[in-house]
Amino acid sequence: MTLQTIPFGEWTPDLADIGNPGLTLAQNVVTHRGGYMPFKSISEDTTALSAYARGAFSASDADGNSEVYAGDETKLYRLGSTGTWADVSGSTFSTDAENSWTFLKWGEKVIASNDETTQIRSFGASGNFAALSGAPACKDMAVCRGFIVMGNVLSGSRYSNRVWWSGLENETAWTPSPATQSDYQDLVGDGGRVMAVSGGDITVIFQERAIWEMEYVGPPTLFRFRQTSTSIGCEATKSVIRYGNNIYFLSEDGFMEYQIGGRLTPIGHEKIDNWFFDRVNKDKYYRITSVSDVPNAKIMWGYCNGGGDPDEIIIYDWHTGMWSYAVIDHELLYRGRSVGYTLDGLDTVSAQLDSLPASLDSEAWKGGAIYAYAFSTAHKSGTFEGSALTSRLETGEISSGSLNTLFCNNVRPIVEGSTATNTLYIASRNTLQNNISYSSGVTVNDIGNHPFRVQGRFLRFRIDTAGGFEHAVGLRAELIEKGAR
Repeated sequence: MTLQTIPFGEWTPDLADIGNPGLTLAQNVVTHRGGYMPFKSISEDTTALSAYARGAFSASDADGNSEVYAGDETKLYRLGSTGTWADVSGSTFSTDAENSWTFLKWGEKVIASNDETTQIRSFGASGNFAALSGAPACKDMAVCRGFIVMGNVLSGSRYSNRVWWSGLENETAWTPSPATQSDYQDLVGDGGRVMAVSGGDITVIFQERAIWEMEYVGPPTLFRFRQTSTSIGCEATKSVIRYGNNIYFLSEDGFMEYQIGGRLTPIGHEKIDNWFFDRVNKDKYYRITSVSDVPNAKIMWGYCNGGGDPDEIIIYDWHTGMWSYAVIDHELLYRGRSVGYTLDGLDTVSAQLDSLPASLDSEAWKGGAIYAYAFSTAHKSGTFEGSALTSRLETGEISSGSLNTLFCNNVRPIVEGSTATNTLYIASRNTLQNNISYSSGVTVNDIGNHPFRVQGRFLRFRIDTAGGFEHAVGLRAELIEKGAR
């Protein structure tokens, strides 16, 4: 009898199951220091919007107070200190089914566009949004130095390959003029529509099939445009997420990391790209959203596997290059800031302290705490601090060196956590042409083992863990090698 340790290595579903050194499935978990931790449900802490969220945004004012905004099909909202969304629309909008709201902070103001109208509002509790005079509407926008930069603009007509910027430090100047420095640039070539604008000192413009860098050089040229990628571009506007000088996005070739200067790195190649493209509903790329979870060094993309709302999130760890995913219904992901709650204000979240979705010492209740936020399908915002989802980890397929039959009679999970309830399964087959057949689930016995009587030339292991855990590292299996027949 041999006691074999099988670690929960990297999730690489694009590799062959046989001999896969890691996992073929890593569901409802996140990577963490050589193992995995549970992914948690959405902990709602606001009231509901009137319809599903089409965009959300947070920033801090000059005094450090948090401002959180959101938009749906017809309205724009500001989040109050009691977790209540207040309608600050000023008028009724009509957002197209495949459009969303994009926001940016402009001094002590917030600007929002839904590709049909552009609105502006001053920070603070009073006042509504109003149309930004002279400004086009756009697919996406960002700030570059002292300019608002819009891409794929609507101004009377649609200019899908146009980049248009405001006057210097002047959000109302949009007529091209040397005096204000407002102007526009139509991107030449076969790059297609502008899909996203990622701001900064060097702004990166993503087209469908090209990437450009836009750098301010001053009059008379104003901006220098340099095409850094041809053929590779962005598939989904809201898949673009920037952290420092690194930008992550979904391309036709899979998930990519772009570094300022033009370096492209395929981060999902031969790992998860094929798995993702087999699952994602390509007709609903417009529902893809993304967020950087900075404290945990993760990038998350929410997408539709089915025909309704987004129902899965794929998660990338930029330190380790490892992936996982979660099955969770939601409307969108965004990087939010908590507005802060008093004890009295917590009554809007729950009438009883014991029923609060997070503990009283959670950062979620403190003003200005930055988190990965989401809108649930109830149109409510919250953090991923709810109860742990039931995880599922599946190993690659193992065999003996001589391809003799393996008999397994005991498995012990290496999963830390007093609340964890593990159920184990073993799949066996005798040839690689046979279908995979999993055993019934087996729970733990009095001595901590999961007893089995399973044999086959090829074995793989599945573990479902309910109730949450601290770390899942691997499992130990008692294996006996038998004859060739």
